[in-house]
Amino acid sequence: MPSHLRFQSQKWATHHVVSRCLQGFAFLKPNKQIRAITKGVFGYALNKYEEVIKLHHYVFLSNHFHLILSAETSRDLAEFMCFFKGNLARELARIHNWHGTMWQKRYSSEEILDEAGLQDIFKYLTKNSVKEGLVDHPRKWRGLHGYHQLVMKKSVSGPWIDRTGHYWAKQRREEVTLEDFTTKYEIKLTPPPLWSDLSKLEYVDRCRNLSEEAIQEALRDRKHRQSMGMKKVLRENIYKTRFTKRGTRPLCRTKCIKALKAYQKLYFEFKARFQEVSADLRQAIHLGLETASICFPAGGVPMFGGRYSPD
Repeated sequence: MPSHLRFQSQKWATHHVVSRCLQGFAFLKPNKQIRAITKGVFGYALNKYEEVIKLHHYVFLSNHFHLILSAETSRDLAEFMCFFKGNLARELARIHNWHGTMWQKRYSSEEILDEAGLQDIFKYLTKNSVKEGLVDHPRKWRGLHGYHQLVMKKSVSGPWIDRTGHYWAKQRREEVTLEDFTTKYEIKLTPPPLWSDLSKLEYVDRCRNLSEEAIQEALRDRKHRQSMGMKKVLRENIYKTRFTKRGTRPLCRTKCIKALKAYQKLYFEFKARFQEVSADLRQAIHLGLETASICFPAGGVPMFGGRYSPD
């Protein structure tokens, strides 16, 4: 089934983003080296896009990751994800001696429309690592997990290596090491816009209470089956194929029928216009036209770096 078009109904919308490794391979298995590299690349990407991307929660398992973040526009989200996933894949490929793509298809994203949708997704991310039976509590997960920052108040940072700078320095025959081109970047979290009216104390309490609810729900749904534990997780074969049966991802996240219908109306109007403009662009390319007056509808990601139409 085809994926939804990239769409954002308003500026600074909040999204649930998911991306999976190719064939479920455990390229992100959280050993010490991969954990450090992932933190560094993620921190650097967030720093580079800090004006247009704000992170609220995250979790990285061995073969996929989830993010809750807000983006100024859908184009900003697409550029951030391209930069982050591309740089992380290059670093992971060095570690695994892997050639070719590391990601299963493209990332998926769903706009979070209201408080109920946000609470559901926040709890879903917090459950990760527990509901799968990997560990009994997020604090025991050695990989990246927003719980460590949001509830445990840990600072999370990692090394970013400027490999381009290092390459050109070596080309100039300078005596340098990778450490000379390595900078530590912190992963910074901010409250989502829907919780912007909370005080700092209220925000901490909200995160803690939702997290505890989520963990208890995950343990109850597991029926208290024993967890694998980190030692077994780290011993797993990276190249073991893991497929998860998944249906079509929802268009957005909300429990309000009225909000859902309003969003669907906006999306399908956008989709019809986007497809119309895309067809015009393809026709112009087919005819070999050097210039064409084509503007994509606002809210999406224009093809070939095209222009938006005025709002």
